Amino acid sequence: MKNNLQESLLNLKELENEYFKKFNQFYPTFYDENEGGVFGPSELYEMAIEAEVLLTSLGQTAVKRLQYLGFDLLFPFNNPVDWYNWKTFIEDKKINHTIYFSISTRVATEFKRMELHLENDTWESYCELCESEFSVPKERYSGLFSDKINDMHSENNSDPVAQNVHHINIGEFSYNEKVEQQAVSNLDALHKQTGIWSNVASVASTVMKAAGIKI
Repeated sequence: MKNNLQESLLNLKELENEYFKKFNQFYPTFYDENEGGVFGPSELYEMAIEAEVLLTSLGQTAVKRLQYLGFDLLFPFNNPVDWYNWKTFIEDKKINHTIYFSISTRVATEFKRMELHLENDTWESYCELCESEFSVPKERYSGLFSDKINDMHSENNSDPVAQNVHHINIGEFSYNEKVEQQAVSNLDALHKQTGIWSNVASVASTVMKAAGIKI
């Protein structure tokens, strides 16, 4: 079982890396319909479905925790109709792409946590974590994705376990576009110095240079 979980996790990490590159290549603010067509590249939908299957194979704890972080925002479509609706939504709301770099970084952190639990043979302990333990929730973006994020407060308030966990206080870390852009910009410098977050940093560097953002 351990080997199967490790293989699924490795495949999901590699898939998310490739998906994230293409996701940003075809992000609506950079998108050229002459290159990708009205409904975007089909590879995105196929990778999204594969990611959903791989995540499911890691169990309900992994699913709930990654969904709490924003896995569903990072993979917001798995078919051309939903991709088109998402594209229109992003354009209408003028959603900055740096949000997705932040979510991807948090997802990468959870991947590392899962990897360590598997290496240390403490997967059962991981499966006992609630969804919000040690995590920054996607709800910090609720003002932008109000019609796409469930009301997690009401769910947590009805769960006595969820009320007594080491989650990050959303009130202390509400979304600030300028601060988040600065954080993402600095990922490139961080990677050059330490090698940390290589997949997110490399994509951030490429996309932000294309957007004319100084890094």
